[in-house]
Amino acid sequence: MDRNEFEAKKDRQQAKIKSFYNYGMGVLWIGVGIFFLNHTRFGLGGQFDPLLANIFGGTCVLYGLFRIWRGYKSNSPS
Repeated sequence: MDRNEFEAKKDRQQAKIKSFYNYGMGVLWIGVGIFFLNHTRFGLGGQFDPLLANIFGGTCVLYGLFRIWRGYKSNSPS
C-alpha cells in the first residue's frame, strides 16, 4: 500500500466518523428540542417561559435536522 492509498483510506475513515458524529448530534439536538416543546408533559410547566421554551425547542429541532442533513451530504458522493 503506497502513501496515497493510505491517505485516501484515512480520509474516508475520518469522513465516516464525522458523518456518524453529525447523525448522533442531530438526534441529540432533536431530543432536546422535543423535550422543550413538550416540557409541560414532563411536569416542568412552571419552570420555563412557554414562548421561549417553544422558540428554543423549535430551534433545536431545526438545528438537529440540519446536523443530520449535513451528515448525509458529507457521506454522499458529490
